[in-house]
Amino acid sequence: MTDFMVQIPADWLARVFLLLRRGASADAKALAAELRPFTEKPGQRVPVPRSTVLRTELALRGEIEIADEGSRRAKLSEEADYLIKAGRPHR
Repeated sequence: MTDFMVQIPADWLARVFLLLRRGASADAKALAAELRPFTEKPGQRVPVPRSTVLRTELALRGEIEIADEGSRRAKLSEEADYLIKAGRPHR
């Protein structure tokens, strides 16, 4: 079974990569490492496996749960919401 690919801007992925790399959980750091190769084409939309998008959303949601700062929590929530919209199949 092939994984559905989602087109996501590399610049946005780079921001999420940095957020997760600074995350408190091991899941966040692992997802940051998984996202890194997708951040290397600035200014382009890159195909990302939908399963990676979904795991990234879960890692962001997990970081929201443990975030202390209101501004960090808001940024994580904003990025997770973007992923939900980007990960939906287009009909």
